[in-house]
Amino acid sequence: MRVYPLLAGLAVITSTTAAPAWAGVVVNYPDFSSTAGLTLVNNAATATTTDGTVLRVVPGATSRSGAAYSATPVRLGSNDTFSTTFQFRFTGVGGIDPADGITFVLAGAPGGLGSLGGGLGYQGVGNSVAVEFDTYDNGPTDHDSSNHVALDTGGALNEVAYGNPYGVATCDFGVGYSATGCMANGDKWTATIGYDGSKLTATVQDGAAPAQTVIAGFPINLASLLGTDTAYVGFTGSTGAGYENEDILNWQFANTPPNPVPEPATLGVLGLGLAGLVAVRRKRAPR
Repeated sequence: MRVYPLLAGLAVITSTTAAPAWAGVVVNYPDFSSTAGLTLVNNAATATTTDGTVLRVVPGATSRSGAAYSATPVRLGSNDTFSTTFQFRFTGVGGIDPADGITFVLAGAPGGLGSLGGGLGYQGVGNSVAVEFDTYDNGPTDHDSSNHVALDTGGALNEVAYGNPYGVATCDFGVGYSATGCMANGDKWTATIGYDGSKLTATVQDGAAPAQTVIAGFPINLASLLGTDTAYVGFTGSTGAGYENEDILNWQFANTPPNPVPEPATLGVLGLGLAGLVAVRRKRAPR
C-alpha cells in the first residue's frame, strides 16, 4: 500500500495497483478497519462481519439512523466532476419488511443527518445531492416500489431520476426479498456513480450478475445545488418499523469524471485482436 499526503486534511490511502480509471482518487477505504478521516454520526459505527470490518451505517434494529461523512471537505473536479464506487450488503432483515435503505450523499456542510424511517437519514439535509438505495415502499413518493435507486436533491426525497435494479420493483416479505435484483437479498452489491460536469449516471451490480444502469446520464447542475466546489461526501441510512443491517464494505471516491472501461469479455477480445492485429471497439456496460 502507498500512503499519499494529506488532502484537505483527509488522509488518502490507495493501492499501487489502482486502475487507471481511478486517477484523482481522494478517498479510498479498502475496508473500515480504520475510520480515520470520517465523521460518524448517531448510530453509524464499524462492525466485524464475514466481509471483514465494515461501516455499519445503521444496525438491524427499529427506528435507527446514522451517517458517515468525510471529516473535511473534498475538492471536486472541474465543473464539480466526481466518480465513486462502493460495495454494500443489507442483512438481518426484520420487522414489517426490509427497510429502509441508504444514500450516497454530497453535502455542503458536515455531519448532516435527516429523518429516520422513510427519510433514509437524508431528508432535511440542505445544499446536497444524494443517490438513494431504497428497500421500502412508502407509496407514490417511492413510485410504489420497495426496490429502487433514485436521485434526490436539496434534502428532499424528490426522486428526480429513478430506476429499479434488474427491473425488480417489489421486494418484501409477502412477495420475496431474496431473489437476484432485490437489494435486501444479502448479496454483495457494487454501486458506481459518476458526474461528468453536466450529467449523472449510476449503475448497480448484484454479486456476479451483469451490471445494470439505473440512472442514465441525467442532466443536473451539481454546482448550483451544492453552492460550492467542495463537498462533504459519505452515506446516510435509516430504519423504521422494518429494519436491516446496512453495511458499506469498501469505498473509493475520485474528483475526476467517470471513465468507462472495457468489460472483461471485451478485454479478452481486445487481447486477441492485438495479437492478430484486429481492431475492436470498447463496449459500454449494458443498460
